[in-house]
Amino acid sequence: MTSFATASRHIANLLRWGVVVIALTLTILIPVMHFNLERHFIAGILATLSEYSAKQIMEKVIARNPTLWSYEDPRFVGLLRREALGRQVRQAVYKQDGTLLIALGRHPDPPTIKERAPLFDAGVPVGYLETSASLEPTLRISLTIALFMALGGSIAILLFDVFPLRQLRRAESRIHYLAEHDPLTGLLNRYVVEPRFEQEMHRAERYGLQLSLILFDIDHFKRINDCFGHTKGDAVLRQLSLLAERHIRSSDTLVRWGGEEFLVISTHTDLTMAREQAEKLRRIVERADFGIGQKVTISLGVSTCEPRSSLQTCVDRADAALYRAKCEGHNRCALALPEDCEQ
Repeated sequence: MTSFATASRHIANLLRWGVVVIALTLTILIPVMHFNLERHFIAGILATLSEYSAKQIMEKVIARNPTLWSYEDPRFVGLLRREALGRQVRQAVYKQDGTLLIALGRHPDPPTIKERAPLFDAGVPVGYLETSASLEPTLRISLTIALFMALGGSIAILLFDVFPLRQLRRAESRIHYLAEHDPLTGLLNRYVVEPRFEQEMHRAERYGLQLSLILFDIDHFKRINDCFGHTKGDAVLRQLSLLAERHIRSSDTLVRWGGEEFLVISTHTDLTMAREQAEKLRRIVERADFGIGQKVTISLGVSTCEPRSSLQTCVDRADAALYRAKCEGHNRCALALPEDCEQ
């Protein structure tokens, strides 16, 4: 389940970044495509206009007076255009050496686009006609589209983060919780205890502290299930876990070890202190009313953890002490003995 939770977290991150990348791509790509399409469209219009105007100049000006055509400026005016399809343009006639003869229309605001058409006199190039227009309106529209795309992308990312991604996070949190907790009691399960135990063991070794374990289970729990049913048995387990969780220290860790067995990792605690905690818990449980018309008791085994001991070693010692407590009559606490460690 932990690996599944990790996988779902990776999926959530991939989806989040996927939406961000798509939004950024569209925000950049669509305005750029719009600008390029408009630029090519305007370039086509200007090229057509330049060719048409150049043809008119060669027919009506150059061909009629080939030696004086460059000086008869008024004859150009009626052949040049100030706009095309509602867009302001500038048309200028230049000599072959680049000298301006006449221009109609003001210089366009940058960015600009220009198209040239050559002028020939009896097949000899004598100049050219330049038609130019401003791309500033197109650029302004493209930037407006980019702004709206960015706004729309931000809203899309926000909505994705608020709805599907939040639901995915909730599912991920739920899976992570189920992977670490017992579904009946809500306590930590045994599969996540070892990292915590190792962390506490390293802390104890570093600062010269004691670390103890208390392992306990319900006396004659099978009899409770047989007499009152498994529903009542589950209720007893839940109530016992609440009692134990309420009366252990906040620095300690309570774990459902399995079945009716529970484990307490007691930090900064030597064997005497752990025994006092165990006795206190035993008396609390003995006095509690579990709603089944009879007392519920627990037996407990207590052990201290030697430096660099593994969790399994310490649990085995506590389990041996618990077994001794049951053999001695139940509803009592027993301490781990040196021979338990040797065994």
